[in-house]
Amino acid sequence: MKKTINSIFSRVAYLVLPRSVRKYIIKLLISAEESAPPRDAIRWLLGIFDQVSNAIDLQSIRWGNGVHIKHELMDGIHSFFYDRIPKNARVLDLGCGIGAVAHSIATHTDAQVLGIDFDVAQIEFAKRRFSHPNVDYVVGNVFTDIPKVEFFDVIVLSSILEHLENRENFLNDLSERFHPGKFLIRVPTFERHFFAALKLELGLFPYTDDTHVLEYSPQIFMDEMKAAELEIRHFEIRWGDIWAECVPVIKT
Repeated sequence: MKKTINSIFSRVAYLVLPRSVRKYIIKLLISAEESAPPRDAIRWLLGIFDQVSNAIDLQSIRWGNGVHIKHELMDGIHSFFYDRIPKNARVLDLGCGIGAVAHSIATHTDAQVLGIDFDVAQIEFAKRRFSHPNVDYVVGNVFTDIPKVEFFDVIVLSSILEHLENRENFLNDLSERFHPGKFLIRVPTFERHFFAALKLELGLFPYTDDTHVLEYSPQIFMDEMKAAELEIRHFEIRWGDIWAECVPVIKT
């Protein structure tokens, strides 16, 4: 009910109040925190910041007609993957979401791509918006719902690991079942902004998404890959994320 009332109030305010007046009200609300104890003021301001960030994301998706505009604006977030796909590769895009990365890989390479995700709505969107003759989309679990295959040359994990517990076992299981030549991994860094440290200090949830179980430092990522018996062949930080190419360690 409270959310509905806030939504109605926001819509009425948008229709009735000029933008300059709305901007002035926001400025007035923020300035009212100047005399509050710093910890209390920052806690309140961080809450506003999170609401604004969420609103920006929603509008960015509207701007892209269902696809976040970051896919057009953030240089390299697709080429990192397709530049590292070998010729005639079989690629598994695990947690493919709306299919933007899978489609980009298929468009820029000759790879055969299988995208899988739990979310039925996202897979349906992927089939409509990002269909490609070299891409198949599947709803379900990677270990139970993938058509019978012996191997994938490349497994893509773009913004996946941060949602999972027991990540080392998960990576080991993927290696043992699909025998990939490499993993292409993207995960968020905890140190992308000092706001994360502020939230932690104030006892607030510190991550950028409430479904994240962790966000990485370079050392945590390196330790995790070692525990999963993966060797890091390429490592970089771009757009606040870690991007890495990792290969299974050959067991003797």
